[in-house]
Formats: sequence, structure tokens, C-alpha cells
Amino acid sequence: MSEPADSPAPRPEDAEASRGETPSEPPAPHRPETPMGDSRPDAEPEAVPAQAETPQAAAPRAEPTPPAPAETPAPAAAPALVAAAAHPASPVPPPQPPAPHHHARPLTAAQYQQQAAYYQQAHAPRMVPPNPRWHRPDAVPQPAIVVLVAVVALFGAWAAFHSTGVGIGLSLTGIAMLAVPLAAGDPKDLLPRLPGAALVAALWSVAAIRDAGWVVFLCTAAAFLLTPLVLAPQGRFSGTAVTLAAGWLEGLAESFTWAKRGKRANEGNASMRNVWVALITAALLLVFGGLFAAADSTFADLVVRLLPSVNPAEFMLRIILAAILFPLVLLWTYTAVAKPRFDSQRPEGEHRTVSRFELSVPLGALNLLFIAFIAVQLRVFIGGEAYVMATNGLTFADYARRGFWQLSIVAALALGVIAVAAWLAPKRTKADRWAARILLGTLCLLSMVVIASALYRMFTYADTYGLTRMRVWIFTVEIWLAVLFALVIVCCWKLKAAWLPRAVLASGALALLGLAAANPDALIARYNLEHDHKLDLGYLEDLSDDAVPEFAGLSDADLDCMLFDQSGEERDLMAWNLGHQRASGLLKEHDEMPEYCDWGDGRLYSQEELEAPAVDEHEPAGPFETVEPDVIADPPPAAFFQTATCDSVDAAQTSAWLVDEVDSWGLEPGTSDAYFSETEPNAWLTCAFYSGDIDVQGQVAYTGSTNGAVNSLQNAVHAYEGGSWLIVDREDAVVLSTGSDAESQLQYYQAKDNLVIYVHVMGVSRDTVAEAAAADLAAQMADLYATFA
Repeated sequence: MSEPADSPAPRPEDAEASRGETPSEPPAPHRPETPMGDSRPDAEPEAVPAQAETPQAAAPRAEPTPPAPAETPAPAAAPALVAAAAHPASPVPPPQPPAPHHHARPLTAAQYQQQAAYYQQAHAPRMVPPNPRWHRPDAVPQPAIVVLVAVVALFGAWAAFHSTGVGIGLSLTGIAMLAVPLAAGDPKDLLPRLPGAALVAALWSVAAIRDAGWVVFLCTAAAFLLTPLVLAPQGRFSGTAVTLAAGWLEGLAESFTWAKRGKRANEGNASMRNVWVALITAALLLVFGGLFAAADSTFADLVVRLLPSVNPAEFMLRIILAAILFPLVLLWTYTAVAKPRFDSQRPEGEHRTVSRFELSVPLGALNLLFIAFIAVQLRVFIGGEAYVMATNGLTFADYARRGFWQLSIVAALALGVIAVAAWLAPKRTKADRWAARILLGTLCLLSMVVIASALYRMFTYADTYGLTRMRVWIFTVEIWLAVLFALVIVCCWKLKAAWLPRAVLASGALALLGLAAANPDALIARYNLEHDHKLDLGYLEDLSDDAVPEFAGLSDADLDCMLFDQSGEERDLMAWNLGHQRASGLLKEHDEMPEYCDWGDGRLYSQEELEAPAVDEHEPAGPFETVEPDVIADPPPAAFFQTATCDSVDAAQTSAWLVDEVDSWGLEPGTSDAYFSETEPNAWLTCAFYSGDIDVQGQVAYTGSTNGAVNSLQNAVHAYEGGSWLIVDREDAVVLSTGSDAESQLQYYQAKDNLVIYVHVMGVSRDTVAEAAAADLAAQMADLYATFA
């Protein structure tokens, strides 16, 4: 049997021992064992010296074999871990476990080093390798950059937000949060980042220009989301989406490590020198500023406005805000230095695609559906309101309102379908590419027609009822969707979309800047004042200071009512904006509360909440107008306010107006209710009827006077303003409607003498039919009350 491969060659002494001779070397002393059980050498092994010749050794001996050179010791575990941390892309392989060794032979130095490294790494703590997307061990910040980050955080905590509003302080904070990272980055990257930085800086600047809070919020939110993308541009949709979703937050720990490297690189007297610079600067400003303030009262007022008020609660809140802003600005600064990439590493085009047939069938069917719908829309627009009234029983404005949201959802879904189809479309052959171009391009064009239809509907509705903030915002979104479809058409023709993510975001930012440039609150006020609508001064009063210059043409009484509660606001210097500055002159002229305010819809207010003065006796009183002298009503008849009275209501007559909406047997009595008070003039009766899913309720409520009925009607109707209800004034009633088909609801209000008559109809798809039935039931209940009174 042969010797093991790892057994050393036999020595001469071993050979002598094998011949029965006594070895000349005494046995080696016992040494401590390693965890593997092997003996640990006390020192580096040396060549065994030649033994002295003895008389017993008569035979000649061979010369001893020179010792093999010692192996190079394996590197220790700690340096290996350091190397792995410094170069995570190529980790150092861990030391191999030591080979089995016989106890009789001592370890060599190389074997011992290998064994020690193995056990040292086995018991060492596991270290998480740094993120290669963010780890830049050679990047060291300049001390001024970290100081600027702290200054921006403190300034933003003090200047960005105030109780009187936001303004130039928020704009300066946002621009500084963009400028500091740009200054810290590589100068070679400044020029490519400049267009995006200019766009984001313009979005941050809107707070200093406009006073409309909703416009400022939209532009500020967009600037916040786009700032990291300007500092670390991405090339694909995947990287852009991760960056917009705050994927840059994973670099927070590395940003603090980066800041610490700058501190260690500048240790010594530099920190103390910076402290002395800060102290000397503060002392100079304090001394000379105090002298200037004492010399000039105007300068003293400016200093007082600049210095923050000493409020412990507010001070703590601003410190917390600074503690939030500092890591945010530091992370954005390190983002500009590290330039992390979130794009997918998969080569473009290497994904699963579908066949030409699988793409053509669904897209072709969808295109045909779009064409059919557009053909119907052309018939509606050509026929006009008469055609809509005859086919749907709706005015053209009501028809436009009901279909707008559905068309907007269709356009948004179509954009998603086009994106998925373009990603899955085959592009291997020329026929594949032309099929994708035709199908996707056609769907884009048809979707733009649908957007045009939705815009026309909203224009018709706004032309009938006036502009509001929601309607202006809807116009902006619809126009932006049309621009997106135009961009997608270009991508479909080229079958390349590398530039599309940047174009989509840039077009969205430009849309917001266009909205801010249009001054939407002023546009709403100007449009509603110039067009022939029933003016809602109460809504115009809620607009921001941007709209105030448009009110200059109103009467002084209306201006007093609209502007008195906005005139006394003293804004902080950092809350200044151009919109408030333009309105301040007109606001100061109307800073007193008028005795009475008539908002044009019958709502009258005064300091004592008095009733309205008399109206012109030559003009008939509408459903929202009070009259003078007020007519005090007779006591309510107790016999009328009983549930048995509902049996006298002719439900069949009301059913006749519903035609095919109800079952063949018409409306049936439902659960009725009544209330009558003898101690106070308060009473009401509710009669309910139903048929399948249709529910009709009529109510007569007693009030103490004619103006009391008008005020009750006003309060009931105003509770639905600003929501999804469409409010229409008739000659002697007010009609509210919402929903469609089985979800339709209609409310009918009428003030008749001292009575408020109310009818609620649910489940009738056509508003004109529901209104006719409600008017019939209201007339029946009013006549029935007259018989009891």
C-alpha cells in the first residue's frame, strides 16, 4: 500500500529506526494542540541539523535533504474583510478549511497561518457589504458643503412655512435645496443637469408668484419629486419610477458616512477656526445691526420682522423641521455626488413578446369600439341639445357632465393599454414593426378624439354654469393627456422610447407652470364676472388674493362684503408673494365689515345675523329671496300632520309621469312619518312610495313665517354646494340631481308661503321624468295642506 499523498518523505533517522537502530534524536516534547488536535509549533521550523557520527554508525549515510522553503503565510482574515469592503464587486474568497493532519507530525508555519485565518473568520462577526449603487469610498466632501447643508436646513425650518401662508421663503428654501447639491457634484455634470434644474427651480418659484394655495401645492409637490431625478438622471422607465417613488432614501446611511469622511479629513484646528469665524460674524452683526436699528426706525421694523418670535412651541416645531430637512438635503447632496443608477440592468428589448396575431386581435377590436363610439358622438354633437333632450331627456350641459368622467377614465386606461402593448409588441420583422405602428398609432389618434370629446363636454358645462377650480384643473389634465398621446405617437412611429420618460415628466412640469402662469383664480373670477351666469359671489369670495384685482369692477358694497375678512392679515416677510402684494392696495380700501351683504343667491349676512332688507317690490321674489314685511303663519293644523293624511295622496297620478320607469301597478305606499308639536310651531309630514328600485318621498315642513321657509330652503340647498350635485333654479323651485341610471337621485325644493315642500326621487334614470313626478307630488301635498288649513 502506498503512502498518503500528503505524507512527507521519510528522513534518515526514520530509516535507521526501521532497521532496528536507535534514533539519535530524542522524542519531541509535548506541545499544546490546536482546535483540530494538531500540535502547535513554538517557532518557525528549521532544517534538522546533521547528527554527530557515533562509533555505532559504521555504514556511510547520505547527505540530508535540504529543507523546503517555507510557504508564504496566508493573509489574515481582517485584511481580507477590509479588501472585500473596499471592492464589493470582487469579494475575496474565504480561506479554505485546513486539510486533515496527523497528530504525530507538527504543523508548518504555512499550515498554522491557514488554520488561524480559518478560525478567525469563522468566529468573526458577519459584515454587510456596502451597497455598490451608493458606495463611493474615495468621495470626500468639502467642509463648506456640509456647512451649507446645515444652513439650508435651518433657513428652511424658519422661512418655509408660516401661519399667515407660504411665499418667497418656501421658494428660496426649495431653490437652495437644489443649488447646494448642484454645487457639490462634479462640474462636468452641471451642464447636462442645467435644463432640468431650471425647470424644477421654476416650479419652486411659483410660491413666490401665486397666492392660490392649490396651485402652489401642486407645483411644490412636483418640484420635490423631480429634484432627485435632476440630480441623478435615469435612462429608463424603471429607474425613473424608482426615483419618483423615493428610492433614493436607501442612500441615507451612505450620505452620513460621506459627511463623516469630510470631517475626518479636516480634523485639527479647522473646526475650532470655523467656530471662531461663526462667533466673530455673529458679534459683528449684533453690534452693527443694533446700532443701525437704533439710528433708523424703518430698519428697526425690518429687523423685528426678520427675527422670529420667541414662542417655545413654535421654536420646538421649527427645530424638528430642521432635523428633518438636514438629512434630506444631505442625502440629495450625496445623490448629486454618487449619481446612483436605478435602471434595470437587463438589455433593452430582451423580454418576452407576443406574436403579431396576439397583438392584432385585441388592439383591432379596441380600435373598432373606439370608432363606433366616436361615430355616435358625432351624431350627438350634430343633433345638438334637441337631439339629446329627445333621446335622453337631459339638457346638453347635464349630458356633458354625466359623460365627462367616463371619457377621462377611458383616455387614461387607453394610455396604459398602449404602454403595455408597445412593450409586448414584436419587432423582429418589418411586418411586425408596421403592424405595431398602425395598431398603436390608430389607438393613439382615436384616444385623442375621445379627449377632444371630453374637453368639449367640459367646455359646454363650464359655459353653462361657470368656471371653478376643479374645472380649470380638469382642463389642464386633459390637455396634458393629449400632449402625452402626441408623444406616444412619435414613439410608436420610431419604436423607440428612450427619451419618453424625460419627455413625459418635462411636459407635466410645463403643464403645471402653464397653469401657474395662467393665474387660475384670477381667470375664474374674470370669466364668471364677464359671462352671463348667475353670479355666486360666495364662491368668488373663497378665491385667493390672486383674484382680488379682478373684482375692481364690482360695486363698493360687494367689495366690502368680499374683502373685509381678508384685509386684516399681516403677513410675515417670508410669506410674501406677488399675488398678495398686488391685492394689498384694494384690500386696505375695504377693511370694514359692512352692515349687510347680499351674495346674489339670497344669502344675507350681518354682524347680528339679521334678516335681509326689503327687495324691490316690482321684481317677483324667486325661490332664494326673502320678502318684507315678513308674513307670520297661522298655527299648523294638527289633523294634517298625521300619517293617515298620506292615504289622500293620489300615487297613481304621480306614477303616470314615470311612464315605463315603474312597474305596471305603479307606486305603492311606503313607510310614512309625521311630527306635530303643540308647544312650538313645528310640524312635518313625510309620505313615502316605492316601485321596485324606485323610491319617492314627499315632505311638507311647517315654518313660522314666509321668510322662515325661505331660510330653511336656503340652508337645505347650500348643504349640497361644492359636491357632486347639480343645482338648477326653476321659476318657483330648486332642483338638485346626481348619479346616473339606477343610481340617479333628484331632490325638489319649493318654498310656498310658510311651507317648505321637499320631494326626493331615487332610481329614475331620466332627470326630466323624475322632476315632473316630483313637481306633481309637491303640488298634490300643497293642495292637500290647503284643505286642512
